[in-house]
Amino acid sequence: MTGADDTPVYLAADCGGSNCRVRLYDQDGTMLCEGHGGPANASLGLNAVLSEIFRATRNALSKLDGLSIPLSRLHAGFAMAGLVEAERREEFLRVTHPFASMTAETDAFVAQLGAFAGGDGGLLITGTGSCAFAVQGDEKFYIGGWGFPVSDQGSGARLGHLAVRRALQAYDDILPSSPFCKKLLSEVGAHPAEVSCWARTARPVDYGAFAGLVIEYAEKEDEVAKSLVRTIAEEVNQLIRALVRRDVKEIHHVGGLAEPIRPWLDKAHGRYVAQPRGDVFDGALRLINNRTGLINKTGTVRS
Repeated sequence: MTGADDTPVYLAADCGGSNCRVRLYDQDGTMLCEGHGGPANASLGLNAVLSEIFRATRNALSKLDGLSIPLSRLHAGFAMAGLVEAERREEFLRVTHPFASMTAETDAFVAQLGAFAGGDGGLLITGTGSCAFAVQGDEKFYIGGWGFPVSDQGSGARLGHLAVRRALQAYDDILPSSPFCKKLLSEVGAHPAEVSCWARTARPVDYGAFAGLVIEYAEKEDEVAKSLVRTIAEEVNQLIRALVRRDVKEIHHVGGLAEPIRPWLDKAHGRYVAQPRGDVFDGALRLINNRTGLINKTGTVRS
């Protein structure tokens, strides 16, 4: 492959609430490079998401050792968190873009497609946000994933949000304090008024940034942090049970909070753990090649 030929190049993007990751593949499925951008949840607006995708793509292209590939040669497939509202989905179909082709679906849909190679199974995401998605024969269904703060149970944003509230309750002597509470307040604001000011503009990714701190202190046996993690673990258990009630036999659990929360989950759920056949990027490649999901047909080059 050279920079001047017209062989297809595939752009697979994982667009999440905390960051955007893209990988470029040649027509044989060999990964060429990877790039990173910022938060790319559809709830931020399609222009904002595309800006992060472009940034991540240019970051990836810069690693090709002088090989120049124009955006117009890229066939793009996006796994996009938050792509659930009808308005956002319709916007995606209309928005102009510089790619050879562009298709997208929710991050859960695409990750399930990769994990089960197009077959049946359930996918649970617990990252900055959360969502469950399953395919059972001809049926496809979502559980949760309706956005922060009305949904996203068992997520990093939900854990961070609960943690900030709990630290303020400790400050006001409503509930007992702990080293974790003091540490969290030192990160957000020494006084509740400062925390309140911070919260006015805080996004899910800002709350989710504290999830790691909660896990860290829970592992140190901090009682407040342990209680918070147990609460979130039970919310994840509820999502798993909801999938099982729909007769889902295999569940693949992914996302930034998936591994840290695993030791806190109901051990009985281990029987449903599925070994994935691929990841979200494999799903995005299937999305492109199978012409599955939302297909934007504008193909209009934008600067």
